[in-house]
Amino acid sequence: MSKNRNRHKKSEWSNKNPDGWPVWFKPITHSVEREVLAFAFKKNERLGEVYFIIQSMQINYILFRRNFEELERLQNQFNQPLIFQELALETEKAQEIVQDVILEFTRLLHNFLAAAKMLVDVTRTWVKKEFEGKDFFDSYQDEITKRFINNIHAKFLGDLRNFTLHRTLPLAMPELRMQKVSEHELKSSLGIVLLKNHLLEWDEWSDLGRMEIQMAIEEEEIDIQSILNQYFKNVTEFTQWLFWQVKDLFGKEISQINTTIESVSKKP
Repeated sequence: MSKNRNRHKKSEWSNKNPDGWPVWFKPITHSVEREVLAFAFKKNERLGEVYFIIQSMQINYILFRRNFEELERLQNQFNQPLIFQELALETEKAQEIVQDVILEFTRLLHNFLAAAKMLVDVTRTWVKKEFEGKDFFDSYQDEITKRFINNIHAKFLGDLRNFTLHRTLPLAMPELRMQKVSEHELKSSLGIVLLKNHLLEWDEWSDLGRMEIQMAIEEEEIDIQSILNQYFKNVTEFTQWLFWQVKDLFGKEISQINTTIESVSKKP
């Protein structure tokens, strides 16, 4: 990579974060800025700690989000009229498609559950270490209780992760759906579901996790994508809340870091 390309390369979380997310630091576009920042961190270790904490928080969420996006992309690629036709006709090509999609879906689901657990555990450990005994820790605990403690989707997915680690991978299968959109029109779609009875063979489900399974609308199937969508939305909203809180709590340090970057970038 040339020096010019490296100079202008920006991360996913530089100075143009998506709407609803805080902007943390001035973009670093030159190696000199990076060197000056490293020197500032040596003089003031707390600045380095804050910078590392924020970068780590962002990376942890990005990994979680990208795993969800891959699952969503696979679902969209699978839900195509031509594939629906192949499955409806039960062709040999349909069997190959199903095998490939189910294998990939299971792999991506496993990755998503691991990324979700990592995000939860790392965030909890850091917040406890940094803020236990302070006012913010109580606010954090209140948000966790409100959003996750009795959340049926969160409990089910936490249990599902343990199911995959301690018993076996869940059994997934394609589902052909016909939805009535008007008196004379049906809309077809394809989805991926988990087999309900296979999951219930495990005895270690929490009360809420088992309830999620038993509440499934279909008698034998669980609409896992719908559960993932709701959980992802909840985690994302919580992470946005947390990021804004952290920006306020570390406002002094963030300002010092940006001032250091600006002191170099404004020089001729």
